[in-house]
Order: sequence, then structure tokens, then C-alpha cells
Amino acid sequence: MRVLALLSLLCAAQAAPAPCQVTQLLSAPVTYAAPDSARGQISVRVSCPGTGWYRVQFSTPAGPLLAPGGPVVLRGERGEVRGEVQGVPLDLRVQGSRAFDLPLVVPAGQWTVPGGTYQVLFAVTTEAVDGGRP
Repeated sequence: MRVLALLSLLCAAQAAPAPCQVTQLLSAPVTYAAPDSARGQISVRVSCPGTGWYRVQFSTPAGPLLAPGGPVVLRGERGEVRGEVQGVPLDLRVQGSRAFDLPLVVPAGQWTVPGGTYQVLFAVTTEAVDGGRP
């Protein structure tokens, strides 16, 4: 079965001269077989204007992903696959540009998952932080 972590990157910057730019660097398909876990990676670069500080938030339809990570549900036409995004840092501040590399793990033992392509909507939002460094 192929599991695809498909990212839909959203960016909303508040009280900023220009919105931050969010770029998907990598979201490679993961091939999964029930006896073994599978690992992928979501890599995102956030570039914000000027010298101001911005706070980044990652979320899925289930809600925000907080440090150190959290569960995600990958959905497909024939069912769902449980996964986990790991490596969400405690410090989600950006000044200028910053890359985030978040491992995606699909745990072993999901025997009833039919073959197919599964995806998760992954949103990245930014918010300007007033008064300089957050």
C-alpha cells in the first residue's frame, strides 16, 4: 500500500506588512506494509518579511500539532490509516526564514487497512507577534 502525505499549505499572517511565504520542500510518498512501520518526512520552509517575529502553527483537520508531535489520520477512498507527526519543536518562532523537518510515522500492525493512496491535509499558519521577540 502507498501512503501519501499530501500537504495543503495555508498561510495567514496578521498585522504584518506582507504575509509570510510557506513552501513545501518535500512530502514523499511512504510505502507501508502492516508488519512494519513506515517513515516519511514533511519538510516546510517559512519565510517572513523584515525583521519582525512570527509564530508558526501546524495543524490537521483534527486540530493543532503541538510539541513534540501528535496523531494524524490519513484518509483515502477505502479507509483510514493512523499516523503520527513527530519532531514538532517547542520553539515555533521565525524571524526571516526557517526550515522545519517533521518525521511522519505510520505504525505497524494496521492489518485491516486496504491498499490505496491516503493523504492528510496539513496546514501551516503564521501570526505576527507584536513587540518584537515573542
